[in-house]
Amino acid sequence: MGHNRDTGYILAFGSNLKKIRTAKNLTQEELAHRCDLPLSQIGRFERGVRSPTLSTILILARGLKVEPKELLDFKFKM
Repeated sequence: MGHNRDTGYILAFGSNLKKIRTAKNLTQEELAHRCDLPLSQIGRFERGVRSPTLSTILILARGLKVEPKELLDFKFKM
């Protein structure tokens, strides 16, 4: 059985992550440092190249000082 990835949803998540990060005046590098994640991984999330796990969403939320649900609160056209 193959993996079914909804790239539109992943792109929407990445766009929302970037919107929240920039609203907090953080660079990708600053967020990566706060989250103890590789800088390249933040970029992959924001570009929609990679989908974060639930535990990574929690780490990102803590680094951004927001509730995890804010990272998932975006419009997505099905």
